[in-house]
Amino acid sequence: MLNGIFSTQSGKSANERELDIIANNLSNALTAGYKAISPAFNSTVIEEAAGPDQLPATYVNIPDSYTQFSDAPLAETGNTLDLAIDGNGFFAVSTSRGTMYTRNGQFALNAEKKLVTQNGDTVMSQNGGDITLDGKDIRIGKDGSVYVDKILGEKLKIVDFDNRQDLQNAGGSLFLNANEKNSEIPAEGFSVQQGAYETSNVDIMTEMVRMIAVLRAYESYTKVDQSASDMLSKLIDLGKF
Repeated sequence: MLNGIFSTQSGKSANERELDIIANNLSNALTAGYKAISPAFNSTVIEEAAGPDQLPATYVNIPDSYTQFSDAPLAETGNTLDLAIDGNGFFAVSTSRGTMYTRNGQFALNAEKKLVTQNGDTVMSQNGGDITLDGKDIRIGKDGSVYVDKILGEKLKIVDFDNRQDLQNAGGSLFLNANEKNSEIPAEGFSVQQGAYETSNVDIMTEMVRMIAVLRAYESYTKVDQSASDMLSKLIDLGKF
């Protein structure tokens, strides 16, 4: 019986973790460049924990999660500084926490005429420096080349990785490379679209259906847990006589 109680507790804990992931996805459904997160489940069956007349103890948890890097639809705005990567790759940006990567191309200019993200982080050029746009006519080529008043200047740093799952969500649509051995590589098979940005790839309907399923599972675990607790209490009371 105790094995059953422990199993239901682990199931409820996994449900709570999955609800946190779903809630985070839904809260970022309108965040440009956000990539949905999915839970990575793990189950363990312990034969030794079972007595001669008991079923093996089964535990489930969510030790990790993974990011769905599928492309999201592009939203056309006509804004000169809105950029979208159609295909592979990430914009490299310089932050107070080091170099990070994003698919959110809703950029702006700061007081120094440097290209920055909405949070003020500078967008990196191919040589690792800043990109200054001091001119009236700004054009971005499909390969990321930057033209100011028809003069070729810097080129956007657009990179990719052999293993994207080493990229950890660092908040919103920013990603941090958590594995030094997973080095940047030049992105291939992409084109930069000026006047558009990539939306979030969160499927709201799918997340809502998942949420309902998880809530129902949690309710079921709670009922089983309550029944087991009631039965255990009765057995304890019987043992007093």
